[in-house]
Amino acid sequence: MDAYTEAHLFVAAIRVLQYQGKCPPDLEDVCVMLGFSVELGHTVCRRLEKLGIIEIFTDPFSIKLAVANHLELENLPKNEAEENSLAREVARFQSEKKNTDQKVAAIQAEMAKKKQDLFADIEAKFKREMEKQKKR
Repeated sequence: MDAYTEAHLFVAAIRVLQYQGKCPPDLEDVCVMLGFSVELGHTVCRRLEKLGIIEIFTDPFSIKLAVANHLELENLPKNEAEENSLAREVARFQSEKKNTDQKVAAIQAEMAKKKQDLFADIEAKFKREMEKQKKR
């Protein structure tokens, strides 16, 4: 479900439950009505509150929801499928992994060169010492 449709459903559920109960509904009631998990409900609430679409009222026992500015719903992107965003995230992760792999390969090549240079230095010193020993 895209963000636009999800937000419209969430706001509609808040309105229906507010009409039925004559008070702002609990987050759990909205989630039950929509068949969402409470965790998904919290995520949607935070996103919609950040956009100024709903208001969240908390008390020690529950989280109440109310519609703040329903006109902001129309500013949400329409028809952005979750699959596309997931595909973008996967592509981004793969490119970051590729960059990391290239850095690791460069570091390993540098370490191998340093090791080779170190062995060459040790071998040169050893040969000089051997020549000194032969001259004596």
